[in-house]
Amino acid sequence: MTGGADSLRWDPGVERMIALSRGAHRGVDQRDDLDYWYRLGQGDAYAFAAALVLARGVDSHAFAVSEPVTGALSDGVTELGELRDAALDTRHRAADPDVALAWLGPIQFHQQHRAVPGIELDYGMRWGSNGDQRVSLRLLVAADRGLLYVYDPTWDEYAVLFRDIPAAAVEAAFTRAGQSDIHMSPQSFAAIVAQQPSIPAPVGHVVGRVMEP
Repeated sequence: MTGGADSLRWDPGVERMIALSRGAHRGVDQRDDLDYWYRLGQGDAYAFAAALVLARGVDSHAFAVSEPVTGALSDGVTELGELRDAALDTRHRAADPDVALAWLGPIQFHQQHRAVPGIELDYGMRWGSNGDQRVSLRLLVAADRGLLYVYDPTWDEYAVLFRDIPAAAVEAAFTRAGQSDIHMSPQSFAAIVAQQPSIPAPVGHVVGRVMEP
């Protein structure tokens, strides 16, 4: 999505849904697991409905609008003005869905990013419109940052999201992504990773856009 906050139209219906989301989050009883997940899901649904209106029905944009709202609610924000600002904050927009990842065949990928002693953290084979792409973080032995990439089994191809990213940033983004869309596009997930505090954008990477390594 391009343009500033003024390109998103705020209206009373959106504000009402944000208020309903706030009310659901306020009513969460953390002592009751069933009630907790029910109310949390209800609040997130209201936030996403508001975001769909703001994003003019484009799902990938709506997730990027609703995520900062639900994040703010989880952080204890209750003022509607602050929640409105979170929804309209251009720093939290998703990448243009037409921007393609730089996919590499397995031979080229492994030549450029050879496996080294360490571990691979698997963030599930659930990403993308088909829900079958896998996101992984490759860490060297005793390292706290590494290579974040996505694998598409349909085409047997790989794409690099970040060449050198702290594991803590990926973990925080993964938690947030799970609260909004379990089939989020890798581009949108990369944008959330880049939004984590004190995370500099690595060489060759623009927030929300993945460049060829």
